[in-house]
Amino acid sequence: MMILKEPGEINNNHGDVAKTISFELDIIGRPTRFSICVAQKQARLSDITPLARMLSTKLAIIVLDKLHSNGEFVPCRKGCSACCNYLIPLSVPETFRLREVLAMPTEQGRAVSQSFLDTAKIILNEKSKKFEINESAETSCQIQINQLSKWYASLKLACPFLSNNLCTSYEHRPIACREHIVTDSALLCDDERSDESQIVQIPISILHCLGQMTAELEQSDIEAVMLPLALPWVQENLERGERTWSAVTMVECFVEILQALNIEQSKARTTKIPQLCS
Repeated sequence: MMILKEPGEINNNHGDVAKTISFELDIIGRPTRFSICVAQKQARLSDITPLARMLSTKLAIIVLDKLHSNGEFVPCRKGCSACCNYLIPLSVPETFRLREVLAMPTEQGRAVSQSFLDTAKIILNEKSKKFEINESAETSCQIQINQLSKWYASLKLACPFLSNNLCTSYEHRPIACREHIVTDSALLCDDERSDESQIVQIPISILHCLGQMTAELEQSDIEAVMLPLALPWVQENLERGERTWSAVTMVECFVEILQALNIEQSKARTTKIPQLCS
């Protein structure tokens, strides 16, 4: 059990709570306190995903409130699927959690699972035919990611969760989706017309925090999984999905990374030099 609560919500009704971890984050100049109730038990990587989603949503709401108070227009709303053909990265914990959700024996679960498999086949087939990436020493990781993103966008594949311009699994949508906010116009989500100056930078990326937490727990490199390829990736990493750590240790690691990243980004905001357009 990992429950995110705001300070006034803390109570003693959870008899299996081993530790309450409280911390404060500076969200665009707004100090915000959180507390996480953690049970004394072992946890898999997937177990922290609901907590991370909830925190990501809370941070996004704070950002949206700030934008609205500044008179900014945010086109993101129900029925808008302008960004639903993006290359969506999943953290490892999210990927294992996704498999658990899709494994539910419902008609919708089976339909979405089939959509994932069909999309994965297209991607793997197209990649083997015409995708090339510049892996020279001079090519940065970000440049390679941009190359991969443009190639993926060229396939014009909708997200496997998308049906009639609606997300069929909105409650379980990736954290990358929760963190993607634009202002002005949904046309900015078009890969060919995107303007990074209109993409709102979330103060703390929970996706990044999950990636770093996983790397620290597993003593491995940070990695991300392409959303449509999540199911075959999980099949190749089943043992990793069953590995456990103390839930307290996992949450403490996650919170330490959150706080370190928050401090780093707060300093960056206070020392940022305005960039001139070329």
